[in-house]
Amino acid sequence: MIIALVGNGILGLQTAYRLLKDDPQLKLIVIGPTDHPGCASLAAAAMLNSFCEVETSTLKNPIERQKFLFNKSSNSLWPELLKEIESRSGVRLEYGFGTFLINNSASDRLEDLNFDAILQALKEFNEPYETIECRDIPQYKPASAKRAGRAICVTREGWLNPILLFQALKEILQKSGRVQFVNGVCSRMVLDKSQQHVESVELSTTDRIVADQFLLCPGANFTRIVENSNLGDHFMKIFYGVGSTLLLKTGENTLKKCIRTPNRGLACGIYSAPQNESHTIIGASNFIAPEAVNHPRVTSVYTLLKSAMEQINSDFYRSELVKVNVGWRPTSADTLPLIGATSISNLAVATGTKRDGLHCSPVISEYLSDILLKRKSKHDLSLFKPERKMVRVYTREEAIKMAVTHTLNAAYQHDFEPPKNRMLDDLEAYYTQQFTDLHEKIGARTWGIPPEMLDMYKYGHIKNLS
Repeated sequence: MIIALVGNGILGLQTAYRLLKDDPQLKLIVIGPTDHPGCASLAAAAMLNSFCEVETSTLKNPIERQKFLFNKSSNSLWPELLKEIESRSGVRLEYGFGTFLINNSASDRLEDLNFDAILQALKEFNEPYETIECRDIPQYKPASAKRAGRAICVTREGWLNPILLFQALKEILQKSGRVQFVNGVCSRMVLDKSQQHVESVELSTTDRIVADQFLLCPGANFTRIVENSNLGDHFMKIFYGVGSTLLLKTGENTLKKCIRTPNRGLACGIYSAPQNESHTIIGASNFIAPEAVNHPRVTSVYTLLKSAMEQINSDFYRSELVKVNVGWRPTSADTLPLIGATSISNLAVATGTKRDGLHCSPVISEYLSDILLKRKSKHDLSLFKPERKMVRVYTREEAIKMAVTHTLNAAYQHDFEPPKNRMLDDLEAYYTQQFTDLHEKIGARTWGIPPEMLDMYKYGHIKNLS
């Protein structure tokens, strides 16, 4: 049997690796440009974090809780998997465990609340962590006005160098002799007359690749391929969650472990992690776009540089800016992943993982391997079935309150200093009314717009409200 994987990001590579382990007779074709434009994982730190991503609503909201449990299920798989990949590839990976979570004063009380929510989650699930003095964090040297008041070390959450991980996985796949890499861009999936079976993949060169089974995992480019294949009615839209990270040559100031804040302002706050013994990566910005954005926004680079020097290590001013990365986090209209089999008999899908794709890839790849090999899976990812109607994650009241809270919190991260008057109350009232009006305009009376998708509704990029 031949399986074609359309997408050579982390989900494509990890699934190919898993398929080879599960069936020694398979032949695989991995399709994607070798330079990986917009690859979210290669632009990441990358952090192996679940608990450090918890927010105030995560465990209270039933949908968010289910997604968290899915995310957490990969935590225990990484240590052994990394050793296995190192051994089989011969590539020495750069990674480490132990994440320092800091609670500083760079934004508003949302950060305090999310820090508290993380502590509660750690206790609920008996996850090991250590309360530490901020001054004891190696290479943590913030500006005085932005120093943290609280900090913990989450023992089993960590980071890895994604570039080396990709290199190692490719090395294993190539050495197997059973994987063909095709340097090309998928234009469309070609279906037979019944529209229930994929015959081939057509590349932008018009060349076609034939296989028995197909996995469509092209990240944020998913919707372009779906629309070109006349499959728009099957799947909700996937957007480009555009994020930038900075690679700094930090020398003696290079971090030993990941240092990060809680999530805040519709993103993951400020995070930093070693990429190797002399370089540190800083992240991450985020905004949702309906199409690919190839270059970083100036405001993203400015904010990351400023945050790195003020909130992580003031000596970073001496560092060299080696590279600005841009990645496209695939983000669905309801913000949940699309993972699983489809009504098209030989097509499976994996996308919409936002910034969780790399971290969750061990579980996702196991699940996809089971689907493609027609086996029963031990994982239940039915919440993420690809051809679902949009999941209504939030009530209208929850969504509006979250949107207002995150909008104001984001303002503080962009140098907002309110005057000593009622401006904050006025702004809260203004945004509450603005977001209420948007819900009314699109007819969202019994459900809420995910806060990060507000602009996609506002500017008409999401129209299918079924």
